[in-house]
This record gives sequence, C-alpha cells and structure tokens, in this order.
Amino acid sequence: MASRFQRAAIGLALVTAARLANAAQPCEPADLGCSIFSGQHAIPAHLRDDDRPLPAWTTRCINCHTRTEPAAAFAPSLTPAYLLGATSRRGGPPSRYNAVAFCRALKDGADPAGVVLRKSMPHYQISDIECAALWRFVTNH
Repeated sequence: MASRFQRAAIGLALVTAARLANAAQPCEPADLGCSIFSGQHAIPAHLRDDDRPLPAWTTRCINCHTRTEPAAAFAPSLTPAYLLGATSRRGGPPSRYNAVAFCRALKDGADPAGVVLRKSMPHYQISDIECAALWRFVTNH
C-alpha cells in the first residue's frame, strides 16, 4: 500500500505531466493570448523586490494556472467565472477583474481590490497588446 507521501508525489507527477502535455500543444499562430498562456510567446518577468530577469520557462502561465474548474493548482484557475465573478481574495473585499485590473495584476502584482498578490507571481513586462490578447484568451472575450 502506498504511503500518503507516495500518493501525493504520484499525483503531483501526473498533474505536472498533464500540464507539460498542455504546454506542448501548439496554439494557432494568430492566437497571441494562447501563445502567451502556454509559453510559446515568452514575456520578460521578474519577482517582486528582485529585478533579475526570470528564465522564460519559469514564467509561463500554464506552469501555475489552469483554465478549467475546479482544478488543484498552485494558483487560481484563470476561468471567466473566477476572473469576472465578484470574489474575496486573500481577505480583501469582493472584487472582479476587468481588462485593466488584469493587466495591473500582471504588471504590478495587485488584484482589483489592491491586495498584493503572492511574491511567487511574476511581474511581467507585458505590452498592452499582449495583455489584451491574454485577457481575451482567458475570458473567452
């Protein structure tokens, strides 16, 4: 009988393998948002309080986020329901994302209510065009 640790390790390996398989699936060349989410179009980034650039493979959205509900992920699923629904995040007041708040979160690391995101969330040097494309992709707008 497998120990709880072994079952957890196997589960983590399966989730990682599934994410790597999803990341390997190519996006349509015209879908910039999908390419950003999967890491095919790298966006320079760094961590809060550390201006050293992160390796591109570490900053793919798909590494930490999924686009399905419910999901056991390191970070929230980037679904229309999560992003567009009024949700209390990290003890802040209920808020919802819009395109401007989403881009602010990516660039500055704060959610729509101004609550600072985890330090593990990269701060991206993403253009307005790239951010709009990613927003359209994750919200299906």
